[in-house]
Amino acid sequence: MRALLDEQLSYEIAVLLRGRGLDVEAVGERAELIGLEDERLLQVAADESRALVTNNIRDFKLIAAQRLARDQGHAGLILIPSSRPRSRAAIGALADGIEAVMRADPNGIAGSERWLPDPT
Repeated sequence: MRALLDEQLSYEIAVLLRGRGLDVEAVGERAELIGLEDERLLQVAADESRALVTNNIRDFKLIAAQRLARDQGHAGLILIPSSRPRSRAAIGALADGIEAVMRADPNGIAGSERWLPDPT
């Protein structure tokens, strides 16, 4: 599975995950994606076969559902619940959760969603 971290997530998470052998990029690392509309960002992720990792659940679930209704598809959503901390101190735990989802579905999650597990 490949992933793209939404803009509000630190690029440091992508760096950690790449160090673990995963194909992860962050919007913050790609100038052409910074500030892009949500609909367009999900399209870019789909074009690159990357699941989009986001905590913007309300917007992206709606956009993903609309794409599926139009038979456009998407490469999947990895959703971060608002109850999960996203502070600098939580970067390692977020990376662990994203890694767990990616390794559980190595062939991708096209057209579906996964929720980050609760930290233990």
